[in-house]
Order: sequence, then structure tokens, then C-alpha cells
Amino acid sequence: MKLKLLLATLALTISAGAMANKTQDTISEAKQAKKAAATAGFEWTTMGKLIKQAEAAAKKGDSKKAMKLANTVIFQGKAALKQAELAKTAGPHF
Repeated sequence: MKLKLLLATLALTISAGAMANKTQDTISEAKQAKKAAATAGFEWTTMGKLIKQAEAAAKKGDSKKAMKLANTVIFQGKAALKQAELAKTAGPHF
């Protein structure tokens, strides 16, 4: 019985560690998306705030919330790059 409890505890610990690593990887990807959007000149104003919120959630152990926030930043980064691309051809066409 003690062995089963020990193995279950070990499995949960490994699972939590893997989730924490995935969360940190996703936050890092969000930071890269923010940097790419800023380089293109189309960084959205919410991106930095969302990254800070994601980092705070990860620190508190709320990986689900952190992942959701970081993924929102990644989406915004992709949208900002698309916006930058479209802006190249924007304007009046006479």
C-alpha cells in the first residue's frame, strides 16, 4: 500500500514538473511573439500585461491560467505580424 502511494506521489510530482516546464516554454514563446511584433512595429498594448499575468499565474502554480494567457499573447503576436504585412499594401489606391 505504501509503495502504491509512493509511486502515485512520484507520478504526480513528475507530471507537475513537466507541466511547469511546458508552461515556461509557452511563456518564452509568448515573449518571442511580443518581440517579433515590436520589431515589426505592431506590438499590441495588451501583450506585455498578459505576459506579466501569465508569469504571476505560473509562479502561483496555476499552470492552466498561465498557459491560456501565454497562448493569447502568441495569437496576438501572429495577428500583429499579419497586420504588419497587410499594412505594407494599405492606403488609397487611385
